[in-house]
Amino acid sequence: MAILIHSVLPKSLAAANGILSGEQLVAVNGISVYDFLDLEFYASDYELNLTLQSANGIYREILIRREVGRPLGIEPAPYPIRNCENSCIFCFIDQMPPNLRDTLYDKDDDFLYSFVFGNYITLTNLEELDLQRIISQRISPLYVSLHSTDSVLRQKMMRYSKQTDAMKTLKRLSKAGISFHIQFVCVPGYNDGEELRKSLNELLSSQINLLSIGVVPVGLTKFRTKLSPLQPFDAEGARKTLAIIDEQRKSNSTEIIYPADEFFVLAGSAIPEEDFYGDYPQLENGIGMLRLSLQIFRQKKRSLLKELRKKPNNYLMISSVSAIDTINKIAAELNNRLEKQSIRVQTIRNDFFGPQISVCGLLTYSDIKQQLNPLEDEIVILPNCIFNTSGETLDGYDRLAFKNTWANPILLIDQFFEDWDYL
Repeated sequence: MAILIHSVLPKSLAAANGILSGEQLVAVNGISVYDFLDLEFYASDYELNLTLQSANGIYREILIRREVGRPLGIEPAPYPIRNCENSCIFCFIDQMPPNLRDTLYDKDDDFLYSFVFGNYITLTNLEELDLQRIISQRISPLYVSLHSTDSVLRQKMMRYSKQTDAMKTLKRLSKAGISFHIQFVCVPGYNDGEELRKSLNELLSSQINLLSIGVVPVGLTKFRTKLSPLQPFDAEGARKTLAIIDEQRKSNSTEIIYPADEFFVLAGSAIPEEDFYGDYPQLENGIGMLRLSLQIFRQKKRSLLKELRKKPNNYLMISSVSAIDTINKIAAELNNRLEKQSIRVQTIRNDFFGPQISVCGLLTYSDIKQQLNPLEDEIVILPNCIFNTSGETLDGYDRLAFKNTWANPILLIDQFFEDWDYL
């Protein structure tokens, strides 16, 4: 194995030393390299002895000395992500309808992407060499989907074929200084209730380097044909889950367990204050988003009001089902400061995925098109999280489609109210 060089940056050290795209980087200072993280890890020295292999198999070595402000400039070919080998009963990707973007069906279970991007991994596809590499390169923290500390129950839920003792792996890596953010996808009838209590208690009393524990409810779409029959959380189940988490936080004298926002919404409970979430370690898991949105909005409110007052129009702000209380609070605070304009709020149901899916990031163009009915003088305010980094919704519509559908101006606002701009 080696790193295929996709391109070489102009005026970089690699370009100055004659390194070419299409060559393979075999080793750095005598150490074999296999991927982008190896390159970053081993090429950080001042002096680099690079072993290269040309397309026709000829080896050569180049000595490069680092220069301040000048990049090495080797761009590796796209990394082949390690896929998930499990068949989890709650897998969201298995519940996706056909004919969406190809990337929506990717089942990433790669420990490198866990470290770099915070993606959750299962540990079930790790070999001994992977574990040794994690330790030697101190690939930490890692984000792990645990779901249960009971190996039998975990296997029942995740249906992996390879025998895996996740707790043993976590303890081994912890002894080597690796830390973890843990996720529990809670499924009624499987790992909720007493099983959740047991798992949290065992995990917190272990010798595992825990940074945070996130507990999220299973997400169930209407596309569960021929999949395991599962039940969603109801209000009573949400209240019991919150009580268990609160009990464990108190009995174990810890603040690192964080329930998902959806549990508070389902239970009809107030979203906790900012100090509950610390530095928001589970934000990428959707935990604490409602509180953080409200906090940042209040910091940015003066600037947002200035933007809204630039036009004489009224505004229509959309909200997902789970965020409606927070969005109503935001709209009320804005309306209290707007003299000649007003903001009304409309909830958009998720008919595309079904009523159990209630978060903003999973809203689609089709649902917004069907339900949104702005008045002629209203500017529509949309959350920009409905678009991916390529500017497309989950059902494949770009920003131009929105502009062509409504005559109304559309103001996109960052989901945390940090920024905004018109389409």
